[in-house]
Amino acid sequence: MTAAPIQAREPGHAPMPSPAREHRGYPGLNALRALGALMVLTTHTGFDTGRILHGWFGAVITRMDFGVAIFFVLSGFLLGRPFLLRGALGQPAPRLRSYFWKRALRILPLYWVVILATIVFQPGNDYVTPAMWARNFTLTQLYHPDLLPQGLTQMWSLATEAAFYVVLPFLCMVLIGRRGRGRSQLRPARVYVILGIISALGVAWQAHVAPIPGVHGHYAQWLPGYLPWFAVGLALATASVTEQLGRESAATRFCERLASDPLGCWLAAALVYGICCTPLIGPRTLVAQTSWEGGLKCVLYAVSSGLLVLPLVFGHMQEHPIRRWCNRPLPFFLGEISYGIFCIHLLVLNAVLRLPQFGIFGGHFAAVWVITATVTIGLATLSYYGIERPFLRLKSVGLGSDRRGGTRDTLAETGTTAASEATSRS
Repeated sequence: MTAAPIQAREPGHAPMPSPAREHRGYPGLNALRALGALMVLTTHTGFDTGRILHGWFGAVITRMDFGVAIFFVLSGFLLGRPFLLRGALGQPAPRLRSYFWKRALRILPLYWVVILATIVFQPGNDYVTPAMWARNFTLTQLYHPDLLPQGLTQMWSLATEAAFYVVLPFLCMVLIGRRGRGRSQLRPARVYVILGIISALGVAWQAHVAPIPGVHGHYAQWLPGYLPWFAVGLALATASVTEQLGRESAATRFCERLASDPLGCWLAAALVYGICCTPLIGPRTLVAQTSWEGGLKCVLYAVSSGLLVLPLVFGHMQEHPIRRWCNRPLPFFLGEISYGIFCIHLLVLNAVLRLPQFGIFGGHFAAVWVITATVTIGLATLSYYGIERPFLRLKSVGLGSDRRGGTRDTLAETGTTAASEATSRS
C-alpha cells in the first residue's frame, strides 16, 4: 500500500512544528565533526608511525578512517534536508546556482590554499605534472590512475563529497517525485525504498572494486561506493522532516525510540565499530580488500555512523548530559575548525616526521600525535578566521542569493556555518 504524501498546512506557510518539541537546530553535530576530523588525523598518524601494526590499540586507530563515514552521514542529513523539506511543503527546491555557490565557498578557498602550500613546502612531489596538479585543483584527481600527491592523499574524500554535491539536487528530485502545483509528493516509504536500492547498489559497487589495486584506478574511492553512507543521512533527514511536519510514521517512532537512550545508541555504535577492528573487514595496511571485506566494511560503517548521529537529531535531548557536553565550548569550537584540521593535518604530520628524532614508520606515536594535533589546531584556527569565515560571508550575495519564495529550513541552517554545513574530511 502506498503511503500518503506528507502534507503542509498551506503552500508558503511555515512548516508545522512537531508537537513533541521545538526544533532549534543541531549544534551538537559540531562535536561529531570534531570527532571525525580528529579520527582522521589519528589514523594517519598511526599509519605513518607504524603504530597500526601493534596490538589492539593499533587495530582501533587503523579503523579511524571511520571519521569519513561520520562526515558523509552529516552531509547527507544537513544538505539533503532543505531539499526534502521544501518538497514536503510543495515549494520549489533551492536554486541550484545558490546551492553550488555556497558549496564552492565552503570548500574551495582553503582547499586551494592548501594545494599551493603543498606545492611549495611538501618534498617528494617532483613527479607531479601540471596536468596532475590541475586535476587536484578541480577535484577530479580520482578519475585518473595517478598517485595522489604527498600531503594531499586525504583529499580523495573531498573529491567524493564534491561529486555528492553535484548529484544531490537531482537525487532529491528522484526521491521527492513529481508533484502538482503547491502539493507535496514526499512519500517517506518511497524515499526509504529508493535509498535502500541505492545503498544495495553502492555496497555491490564497493564489493566489486575493492580487490582492484589502487595503481589501476581509484574506483574504491568513487562516489557509488559511499552512497550507502550518504543515504543514511538522507534517511535521517526524511524522518526528521516527517516528524517536524507532525506526521508520525514507523520510521519516526523507531528513531525516537532509539534516540531516547543516547548512551545505549552510542554503545551500540561502539560495538559495531569494535567488530570493524577485527580482521573481518580486511588488513590494517594498504593491501587491497577482498570483495567480502569491502562490502562488509561499507555496511558496518554505515550502521555505526548512523547510530552515532541519530541521538543528536532525534529525541528529547535538550537537557540530556550528552547534548550539554556536545555543546560545550571546546567540542563546539573544534567542530568549527574541523575542515581546517582535515585539510592541513597531513602537511603538518609530514613536517613532524621529517624531524631528526622521528621519521616515517619510526614509532613515537604519542609524541608525533600531540605535536601534529597541536600545530594543526593552531593553523586551522588561523585558517578559519582568516580564510573560511571571510569567504562564507559572501554566501548570501550575488550567486548565493535565493530570492525565490518558500520556507527556510531552520533546522539545517540554524547555528553557525560549520554546525549547519557538513564539509569534508579524509
